[in-house]
Amino acid sequence: MAVNDRLFEAPEFDAAKIKVRQMALPVRIQMLIQQLSDALVRKDLRTAQQISTEALALAPHQPDVLRLRGLLLAGLGNFDGAVASFESALLAGDDDSLIYCQYARICEEHGNTHAALRLRRLAVERLPDSPLAWADLGEHLYQHESVEAALMPLERATHLAPDYAPSQLKYGSALVVCGRVEEGAVAVRRALKAEPAFGAAWLELSDIKTVSITPEEAEQMRELLRGNKLDDSERIAVEFALARVYEDTGSYQQAFDLLIHANARRRRELPPWSAEQFRVQMERSERAFDTLLASARDSQLGKEVIFIVGMPRSGTTLVEQILSSHHDVTGAGELGDIAQVLTEEATRRRKRYPEWVTEATPQDWQRLGSRYLDLTAKWRTNRPRFTDKMPGNWQALGAIRAMLPGARIVICRRDPLENAWSCFKQFFTPGVGYLYDMEQIGMFWQAFDRAASWWSTHDTQHVREQRYEVLTENPEREIRALLEFCELSFDPACLIFHESRRNVHTLSAAQVRQPMRRHESKAANYGSLLDPLRKALGMPIVATAAHDYAENPGNSGIYGA
Repeated sequence: MAVNDRLFEAPEFDAAKIKVRQMALPVRIQMLIQQLSDALVRKDLRTAQQISTEALALAPHQPDVLRLRGLLLAGLGNFDGAVASFESALLAGDDDSLIYCQYARICEEHGNTHAALRLRRLAVERLPDSPLAWADLGEHLYQHESVEAALMPLERATHLAPDYAPSQLKYGSALVVCGRVEEGAVAVRRALKAEPAFGAAWLELSDIKTVSITPEEAEQMRELLRGNKLDDSERIAVEFALARVYEDTGSYQQAFDLLIHANARRRRELPPWSAEQFRVQMERSERAFDTLLASARDSQLGKEVIFIVGMPRSGTTLVEQILSSHHDVTGAGELGDIAQVLTEEATRRRKRYPEWVTEATPQDWQRLGSRYLDLTAKWRTNRPRFTDKMPGNWQALGAIRAMLPGARIVICRRDPLENAWSCFKQFFTPGVGYLYDMEQIGMFWQAFDRAASWWSTHDTQHVREQRYEVLTENPEREIRALLEFCELSFDPACLIFHESRRNVHTLSAAQVRQPMRRHESKAANYGSLLDPLRKALGMPIVATAAHDYAENPGNSGIYGA
């Protein structure tokens, strides 16, 4: 969870300053400020407009009235008005970390990250004792600059407010990304000590797969779920975290039941995913690139980049960690530049992708490929090659081959049932709603399977399938073959990839710091419980022995007795 996701909260130090300021106001103004804040939290903009009008008439220069009006105007799409209101709020009284934080967030959401960074640096300069200001700066650096740069401000925030759970959590996450896994786990546990019902912290702790959750912590999660103090979002997060504990301790029936429950709840809180729209989009893309009519004029364009694509949880992070250990390769992580280039072209042509593909000329593809290389130039500052590990780019393999014919593409594959089950038991950020439904996961996987099979068969010089299980069974052989495919010399560092100190932002951050281990099946432990997933994947349903789920007879129900 991002620190500044809590737009209407502040740690005790910052909150106390705001409270003192508001207590000096007439009671009516205090009530209006609270009502306006509540309406904005509910996203009830109509009510917020009415309250804001009255509050502004009674207190036109009050900082909190102006701050909340800025949030309202931003919610209504009036960015210029929001900026003016926030600027007035800063001029209206003493420096306030919450004004800086929310103003920066609005700038960031509008795409002006430079203005957001300026505001956040100004906040810590003027408010050096504000935990919120330091935490907000750390969050910005984590997301937009470098995780190493974020460590200092996040650590400063935790010293100023040890009980401020969001900054402890973000500091812990940053430590894990930087390879300081044990220290990161300590910080996450400090967040949970400060706020035991902090669902995001339980998820973070369970995602550090090299650190075990203790029996006492597992019981703490069960107790939280049996109570009524959790809101829906926190409850879902804790359910996913506890399900992992059940699986790790062999309580497969309880893990399965809890995941069915958690995924159903998570699916209800996200916008619906249109399976039909996805199907139509993929069919159009398959037809458009069935016969590649044109590609960039320069056949070597894009030779600097190695794309790594695949289903989520298919081993893409592992492959990138191996390749980025090479002395000629920078691991750039999950880049959105392919999507940006295709979106820009669709806007220019006023046609959705891939409707314009058959009209594109070699000159068009050359231009698009050059645009991608311009956007990613910073990743070639120190090393000549880089990886673009955006898993979903498999949906644009045709466009990638057309605009960057010199690029190498590695398609990561994993046993379909293992892969799909790994997705189903993972709490993802919004935008992948299909991963919370077994049938939709199956549909998505089958579309991926068609695309991966077609491209790896028709273009073996530029496209390679890398199977996760084969890689873990014979790592040196596979790594040598992978490097040869990518036209990289053999580098022994690729065999000890786990010693690399590069930052890893994905769910596998802790795992890729460990030596490679032979793959062990998790899905097999669930037996026939996963038959609906097998069916969705198009796999045969075979007779399986009933699993003995009596490992923990003292527990009953999904939350235990």
